[in-house]
Amino acid sequence: MSYRTILVPMIGVEAEGAALATALGVAKRFNGHVEAVFAQPDPRESMLMLGDGLSASVIEQILRAAETATAARRKIARRQFDTAVAVAGTAIVEAAVSLDHPSVRWREVVGNPPDAMIRESRVSDLAVIDQAAVALDPGATEILESVLLYGGRPVLLAPAEVPAAVGTSIAIAWDGGAEAARAVAGALPLLRRAETVHVMTAEAYELDLHASDRLADYLAWSGIKATVVPIDAGHESIGAALLHAAGRQGDDLVVMGGYGHSRMREMILGGATRHVLRHAKVPVLLAH
Repeated sequence: MSYRTILVPMIGVEAEGAALATALGVAKRFNGHVEAVFAQPDPRESMLMLGDGLSASVIEQILRAAETATAARRKIARRQFDTAVAVAGTAIVEAAVSLDHPSVRWREVVGNPPDAMIRESRVSDLAVIDQAAVALDPGATEILESVLLYGGRPVLLAPAEVPAAVGTSIAIAWDGGAEAARAVAGALPLLRRAETVHVMTAEAYELDLHASDRLADYLAWSGIKATVVPIDAGHESIGAALLHAAGRQGDDLVVMGGYGHSRMREMILGGATRHVLRHAKVPVLLAH
């Protein structure tokens, strides 16, 4: 198991940039291929959303403004792409011609961005999304929620500061749930290469400590040596306690379940997940 194809949704905001650089770093470790994808809304869908009752001239003005905004985002996204690729020195390719070196490709698709990225993520091994963009742009937030809930693939949230390494020392936030199990499965390529793995369980999860030992035993069968680390949150939230413990341990990746459900495209996350997404200074690998 490896990360052969890595999706990076290109949002087109000035805050982003770390996601592509982080993805290129992961691709270098696995000789993987990065798909940097920019999605632009279909004008026909915009027409349907406008509905009846508007004059042709008003509709034309609205569509022209939307096209201008999309063009501006595309320009920003393309500049971010060119800069990150130049810094990484990654080969730009247009077809799967080699598997012995990392590569990258810029692609543009037409469609509602969250829906387009769901489709793209389903034919990728990993999606990498920019934390800074999510914090500042509602569109990026919707893409994160959509891909996490419906993409069926793990999502790596890249912090604003590009990490020197991803997965040298890994903290697993473990509560024995299905989401956490899927996150561990999605992180296996990195877990197998990690120097150190910590299985962290907060006492507030009320999890039988034997379950943490069972996860460590499961990982051992894949040649992964993991240390169980109980977390006493005390007066902190579970999310804060997990991040503080990971910081003390020198972990450069947190693996955890993405808890929540969707109601009219709005994600309601569990407290620990929400805190980690907002405050993590290292990449976070999520699965739902």
